[in-house]
Order: sequence, then structure tokens, then C-alpha cells
Amino acid sequence: MSEGAPLLQLRGIAKSYGAHRVLSGVDLQLDRGESIALIGENGAGKSTFSRILTGVAQPDEGEILLDGERVSFSAPRAALAKGIAFIPQELAYLPDMSVAENILLNQWPARAGMTRRAASIRRAEEECRRYGIDLGDLSRRMGDLKLADRQIAEIAKALTRRARLIVLDEPTAALSEAESRALFAILGRLNAEGVGIIYISHRMDEVFGFSHRVAVLRNGSVVAVRRPSETTPGELIADMLGQAAGEAVHRGGADAARGEPVLRLADWRHGGTVALHGVSLEIGHQEIVGLYGLRGSGTDLLAEGLGGLRPEMSGELVLNGIARPPFRSPLEARRAGVAYLPAERKRNGLVLGHAIRNNLSAMVLKRLSRFGFLRQRAERRAAGDVAKRFDVRCRSIEQPVGELSGGNQQKVLLASRMAADPDVLVLHEPTRGVDVGARVQIHHFLSENASRGCATLLVTSDLEEAVAISDRLLVMREGRIVGTLTGAGKTQGAAVALAAGQDLDPS
Repeated sequence: MSEGAPLLQLRGIAKSYGAHRVLSGVDLQLDRGESIALIGENGAGKSTFSRILTGVAQPDEGEILLDGERVSFSAPRAALAKGIAFIPQELAYLPDMSVAENILLNQWPARAGMTRRAASIRRAEEECRRYGIDLGDLSRRMGDLKLADRQIAEIAKALTRRARLIVLDEPTAALSEAESRALFAILGRLNAEGVGIIYISHRMDEVFGFSHRVAVLRNGSVVAVRRPSETTPGELIADMLGQAAGEAVHRGGADAARGEPVLRLADWRHGGTVALHGVSLEIGHQEIVGLYGLRGSGTDLLAEGLGGLRPEMSGELVLNGIARPPFRSPLEARRAGVAYLPAERKRNGLVLGHAIRNNLSAMVLKRLSRFGFLRQRAERRAAGDVAKRFDVRCRSIEQPVGELSGGNQQKVLLASRMAADPDVLVLHEPTRGVDVGARVQIHHFLSENASRGCATLLVTSDLEEAVAISDRLLVMREGRIVGTLTGAGKTQGAAVALAAGQDLDPS
């Protein structure tokens, strides 16, 4: 270790895949006990940056210095041996083994059977106590932990290997507000112990609330490194885009038309671990209604029910004045004029190996067909027009959609649903995992679509989004709608209070 050297220095890091330059001359420095947020549009090079830093990929040019010592990593194990750990979005763990055994993976005490298991639990408990990590009973199956606790267990695993630097890829993408706060409290304690942290994020509230510095990647280069206290979200977005960002959407009710509701739900019920208990709501013409709640509150269940994914749902649905039971399949929902955008685009929304063209036209094949045969020229023309209107950045519409960045994949998914001209659009986490620029674009698309008459239900765990672009915000707790927020009363604080079971101050 060189006396006084930074924990990490990257000098001139470059990486290409074929003719495509992904990183170009990246320079960055991280001190001990410092947290740097790495932000940038999807496709800016963030994933390649983390892959090189953690040994998954090797740079074509440049050098990495750790505590002043030049290092190179042929594999993730080599990076981990030097004290660099990576916590990916998609966690790798052994679900049927205990939490303790996962934390001490490949470090189990050299004993057999129950003796080893007991020793593993004791050692894992000691390691967790050392860093103020509380995961409860470490003898439980790892697969029984909720996602937030599995992430914390991954951090504990890294710390047992005496990690000096932890790299996290969008650690809060699927966490609630409370879970995110708990995670950042642990990361703050690690900073105090001298551990360096680099985390990739799309969320400005995290960037300004936790990081010491913010590094902005654009087109494979670090174009700015700023302190949160000395910048603004608008300035960072301009750094990311290379230009001033479009004005954010803020709706408050004046945009929505009144009159007979397009959609009305009455007494929707669902049993099970997560339940609905007599949920009723309505959405008007041109209206965006937000639906927010903590994990397990029933918001996901309600969204899936409207998408036809919960055939066991009971209650009444009134669509354009016609009463009917809840949908029994996604096809039934689509035929009735309800388009559903799923939360998991890669698993449930897109066919990743198929062309952008095929994904864009999937919901309107009947319109593009004649006598049962698809008119391919019409499909290409329609898909090209939609891709241009939604600013899908691609080589061509024949490119597999799986090759696109997350933000562009999400725009393809949204465009495919809007192309069907639905009466009702149900959006389930519409901006999860997309960059700030794409997020602003998507919000504009939603607002414009609503202004053309579509009734929209926005189901999101992103509180800033829920408040900004909804005309009314409904809050759920324990399977019930517990409040409706409008106008000046539609604030993040009020939504959190209702979701957590607190009464609002009537003053």
C-alpha cells in the first residue's frame, strides 16, 4: 500500500467490442470511506465500467491502481481476492442453504455436518454484528428472505472477504422506500469503517441523499464529477444528455377531464398471503391516477388483476358503462380495451430474441393483417413510424430488442401498448431501471397519451414519479385503499404517512 494513495484510481480505461467503443479514456479516483454514485443514460458504459472493475471483463487500454498498486483481474475471483466485491441486480445465491452458509460461501469451517453448520452460523453472526447488520435468524433458508435482506446478505458476504471496495448495480431498483433507507444506513456505516462504495443509480434522490460525489458517464467517458451540494438534478441530467433536459412533467388534476368514469372497479377481492379487501376505484377520461403502497400492500396484485393475470380475482369491473367480472386472461383484457404494461419487461413484456419490429407490432397484428395474413410492408412502415415517434435508439427496427439499453427496451414496450389505442392503460413500474433522460421522455409520452383521452392507472413504487405525474394519487395499505391525495395535499410525505399507517394532520 502506498502511503496517502487513494483507494482506487482508474487511468485511461478503454474498452471496445468489435468496432463499438464502449469506454474511452475513463479516469476516476475514489478515496477510502467515500461513496461515488455513477450515473448516465442506458448505453453510456456503466455496466462495462463495473464489469472491468470487478474482473468480469478486461480493459483494452489503461490501468487500475488499488491503494497505489497497479492491479489487473482475469476473473471476478481475482478482483475479490484484492478486496473488490460486486453486488449485481440479479443476485446469485443458494436458496436452499442457510443465510449463514450463503454469507460464508466457500469459507465454511472445515468440519462436517451439523457441527459445521453451527460454526457457520456463529461466525456469520459475529461478522454481521461487527458491521451492524441485522438479518435475524441466520439458520433460515436464504430463499425465504425478502429481496432487500438478500442484498444485505450479499454485502455481508463481501465483508467476510474483507472487501475494501463494494460496487453495487442499482441496489434499490426493486426496494421500497423504507428498505432503501435501511440499505443506505448500512452503506453509511461501511463508509465510516473506510470501505469505498461505487453504486450505479438512476434515482436522483439517492444520488443527492447518500453520495459524496457523482460521476457522470456519457458515450463511454466520464464527462463530469460533482459534489451533490454543488450541483442540481437539472445540471446532472444535462451532463448525461449533453444538453439541457426536457422539462419534467408535473400534473395536479387540472389536466384531467371530469364526467362519467372510463373505468370503475367495485369491491375487488383476492385471497392469499397478499390480499385485496374490497378495493374500489375509478379513472376518468384523460386522467392519470397513481397507485402507491409499500411492498405487500396489494398494488402489484391490483395491477396484475387489471392485466388479466389474476383470474381468481372477484368483484365488478365497469368499462365504458358496461359491467362485467374481472378479466380471466391477458387476451380478454386486451380485447376489452385495456392495455397492461408489466413490471418485468424482460420476463413478461418483450420477446428479447425477436426484432424491434416484431415487438412493436405484437399488439396490433390484426390491424396489420388482411385475410389472416400479416402485411409485412405495412408492419415495417408502422413499426418504423412508432420507433421514430418514441425515439427508440437502434441500428434498425430489425435489431433484436434484447440488444437495446433498458430505457430503449422500455420505450419499445410502452409504444407497443399505446399502439393499440386502448381505452385504459395500466402501467406497472413504467420507469423501473431506466435512465433519467428516458424517464422524462416516458413521462411526456404518458401525459400526451392521457390528453388524447386515455384513462391511465400508474402503479409505481417510485414516490417521486407517483406524485409528479398523477392527477390523483391513491395510497394502499394491507389490501385496502386508505387515502386519496389531490392538489396541494398530493405530497411525498403524505403518501408515505398513509402507506405506513399514520393519520394525516388535518391542518
